[in-house]
Amino acid sequence: MQKRKFTAKEKTALIVLVVLMIAVIGIGAFIIVNNVNNANREATNTSHTTVKITTPPDEETVAENGATEKSAETVKNDKKDSKKSSAASLSKSSSKKSSAKTSKTSKSKITKAPKKLPKPKKAGNSNEGVIPVVTPKNNTSHKSNDKCVINGVTCYVGDTISVTLNLKCSKTLVNYQGYTTFDTDYLKCKSTKANVGIVNNKDEKIYYNASDINGMDFSSEGTIYTAQFTVKKAGSTSIKNTLQILTDMNDNEVSIGSVKDSLNIFS
Repeated sequence: MQKRKFTAKEKTALIVLVVLMIAVIGIGAFIIVNNVNNANREATNTSHTTVKITTPPDEETVAENGATEKSAETVKNDKKDSKKSSAASLSKSSSKKSSAKTSKTSKSKITKAPKKLPKPKKAGNSNEGVIPVVTPKNNTSHKSNDKCVINGVTCYVGDTISVTLNLKCSKTLVNYQGYTTFDTDYLKCKSTKANVGIVNNKDEKIYYNASDINGMDFSSEGTIYTAQFTVKKAGSTSIKNTLQILTDMNDNEVSIGSVKDSLNIFS
């Protein structure tokens, strides 16, 4: 078989193809070598990072750490409680001092209340509550010689006479009440004055009463009231007294028959 010779064109194409293949191989080798070099440089210049691998702690370590943390938390809480307790103690102490100061100030400002009046002692044992006897003066001269006998006492027409109502009672009284009557044809009541309690001249009578929770002592005889009369005409007349109510310190009624009341004429 006779070999065919390549034509000029074929030779040229073949040469070009070979050149291209060589170029591709060269470029590929260059790229590979360059990539390897870059990789080496990066590996050389990059700092290595150390990764710490931790293993899970065992149960004993966990227990110890938990106890430590709990202990720390307890200490922290104890400190807080201590601070609170200290603050509370200071507050309580301050409050006590303030309260004591306020109490002391209040005591210094508060005036003492007046002592309660004691109940009067029994009649005859003390001067407390004792009703005294009033003794008016008699007239040293008379308006006339015309006589008027009043309760057995000789008086004179035109004169002003004084009359006292006295009471004697063995028990200390808290209440009494009564009235006195007189004849207006012979006498005119000019004035009345209470020695204890209240007295009032009305409707031709003299009314009197008294009430005292501390008691009124007539054990040695005392005067209830004094009245002044003008003698209007000669003759004979009388002034009469009527006791209505008497009660003792126990609020018990006192028998009127057990006491003595007397009208005294000062002419």
